[in-house]
Amino acid sequence: MTLAPLRTLPLRASLRLERLQNARDLRRGPQQQASDTWLPPETLAGLRVRIDPYPDLGHQLSTWIAGYLWARDLGVPYFGGDVSKDTKGLLDLSVLTSEPPAGPTTERRLAATGFENETWSLPALQQSVTRASTSSARPWTGRMALDQRRWDQTPIAGPLRRAVLAGYLGADLLQAEADAEYVAIHARRGDIGPMTHPDRWIDVAFYERLIAEIRTVPQFRIAPIRLYTSGDATDLRGLEQLGVVIKDTGGRDRDFVEIAAARLVVAAPSSFGFLAALVSRSPVVARVPWWHHVPDTGRWLAYQASRGLDTRRLEQLAAGSPS
Repeated sequence: MTLAPLRTLPLRASLRLERLQNARDLRRGPQQQASDTWLPPETLAGLRVRIDPYPDLGHQLSTWIAGYLWARDLGVPYFGGDVSKDTKGLLDLSVLTSEPPAGPTTERRLAATGFENETWSLPALQQSVTRASTSSARPWTGRMALDQRRWDQTPIAGPLRRAVLAGYLGADLLQAEADAEYVAIHARRGDIGPMTHPDRWIDVAFYERLIAEIRTVPQFRIAPIRLYTSGDATDLRGLEQLGVVIKDTGGRDRDFVEIAAARLVVAAPSSFGFLAALVSRSPVVARVPWWHHVPDTGRWLAYQASRGLDTRRLEQLAAGSPS
């Protein structure tokens, strides 16, 4: 077993302590009652979010998005958070945030709350803001809890696309979209497996069936199919016999752009692939259930292998007709 470097122990201890605080907050939260008259305190400058520095980019972005959407619900400015895994600037998130006030402000942690579709969650967050504002008349910033929950992240689709277009591969995305004739499948491999993460693991038989269904749609009958994964793709090599090109050696940022640019996106149960699908303007097929909301409207098709693919609606979407 490899021990964590000693210099990281304070950070790891802080993260552990906050997760314990989150658990206590979530136990108390359902007791909160909604208020029809709540307004953000005048002293609240805005919100920021604490992002765990250890998970990969998709997880970090999901936390950032949760903060963005909760700030919108509260009607206050959003100052973002440190997405440390975006080392090159795939997304310029500054285009979606406000500038913090120039003068000195204090920072206060807000209690963790539930998913936005739980009726108590917004009232609990509002009351946490109110409590934090009573201890000082000076301007202050609310810091959202570590890994704050947010079930439906689809409202970020338009803003997230703007952030990618403002990033260092924005022009590449537009060019790739103009030229794309391929189907992009994202398959999660590497740090997950059928025994360790059975809820996230998708086996080869699933992809074989879905590819066969996609091939019945006229627009995709002969379209190239690319499968993107950053992990060990050994078990997926059999798909090459179906004409699938396995792309497992490209850079993460380039893969994100190529997935988003495809004529059809097949998203894995992965924040990385799901966010690329949000940035895309093409039809998306995504397996359900997942721990984020997967729509079954507009350009999204929620896919269950037991029901099969709605090929008629996919054909309409590929033709540019409303579904």
